[in-house]
Amino acid sequence: MTQDDEHTCCGGGGEPAPGLSRRAMLRATALGAGAMTVGGVLLPGVAHAAPAIYNPFGAYPITDTWAGHLARGSLGGIDFGMGVGTPLPACGAGTIQNIPYNGSGGHTVTIHHGEGYRSQYMHLSQFLLGNGASVGAGAIVGRSGGAAGADGSGSSTGPHLHWHMIDPAGTRISPLVYIGQNPGGQSRQVYEAASNNGWRALPISGSAGAVTGSAVATIALGTTKIVYSLNGGRIYEAASNAGWQNLWTGVQGAQGTALAALNVNGVKHIYNVVDGYVHEAASNNAWRNLNSGISGVGSSSIAAIQLGGVKYVYSIVGGYVHEAHSANAWRNLNTGIPASAVAAITLGTTKIIYTVNGGRIYEAASNAGWQNLWTGISGVSGSTLAATNVNGIKHVYTSAGGYVHEAASNNAWRNLNSGVGGSTVSALAVGGVKLIYAS
Repeated sequence: MTQDDEHTCCGGGGEPAPGLSRRAMLRATALGAGAMTVGGVLLPGVAHAAPAIYNPFGAYPITDTWAGHLARGSLGGIDFGMGVGTPLPACGAGTIQNIPYNGSGGHTVTIHHGEGYRSQYMHLSQFLLGNGASVGAGAIVGRSGGAAGADGSGSSTGPHLHWHMIDPAGTRISPLVYIGQNPGGQSRQVYEAASNNGWRALPISGSAGAVTGSAVATIALGTTKIVYSLNGGRIYEAASNAGWQNLWTGVQGAQGTALAALNVNGVKHIYNVVDGYVHEAASNNAWRNLNSGISGVGSSSIAAIQLGGVKYVYSIVGGYVHEAHSANAWRNLNTGIPASAVAAITLGTTKIIYTVNGGRIYEAASNAGWQNLWTGISGVSGSTLAATNVNGIKHVYTSAGGYVHEAASNNAWRNLNSGVGGSTVSALAVGGVKLIYAS
């Protein structure tokens, strides 16, 4: 397949966005906070930070690279092979501008992000939102096209999506390079992979769009799988029995990547960090995010378990794991275990903590005086860590080299690459099937 994507397709080579006049730029000061209008569309104000962008198309093959576009005279782009009509999630929050019959680019949707950045999807078969619509990351903005000679395909000769970004100077830039240069706290597509399906990673997406997040936590409610995601300080809930429709819980202001969840006798609980304090929100209390009083907590990692109806929270304060539980007024006690990340499980009446320290994974059990023992796992990157108890076998999930690894107590803690890509991970067991949720 060949795809023609010449300069004329989208005006990304230094000229202003379509409809952006000098008058509109001058009006920006009147609109305040750096906002301006483009073609009658009010664009986001200055964010004073690089916009959060993720790759919604990681499950699709790249059929033409950025370098390939440049080699044939294009201003740049990445092509993803996909059938006509594929829903296209927004790669980040912003304001929509539709550009029909945009030269060789055909129907083009532009997402105006903050700080003057924009993203463009080309060769669409259908626009789904109106000009000026405000969208979050993962919202479906259109459907792919590209079939030769089809309405809106432009010069494309085969079904695919063309994606590029444009920087504040009007120069096209590679979205994948941008994401690599601005990784911190970015929302990413959440994938589910099951042990009984060869760990095949499938994107979680509902009718309202893709589930995205910079952190993920999971619980099971009977046979229903529930995913909580942290996106722009807000916590969302998506359930497998509701078509993964991603709904805002109402919780906002959560910071960092610390996120945990519990099912306590059918009541769902979320734990997050706001201004150094652990907060708890419960489904039977309208998701009111209440300060537990646990203070001084880092915002990168948190874990929660329940034992006999008592809720336990493990957080990191001053580089050490602390334990607090609901039956002791959330008094936060230092276990003496050093860590940069923490996960926890129960095994009968025993509480077990897994920690990351210096790239190594350690295990400590409450029935052994919290003696901290190295599992033999090393080379772990980041601050992501998850653990599950599957029929008495302990499993630990980490990220190394951009891939989720699994190690099990019945396999001498050999750390095996699952093949599932991701820098954050949560894990769940339903009916003996192990499930990885990665982003």
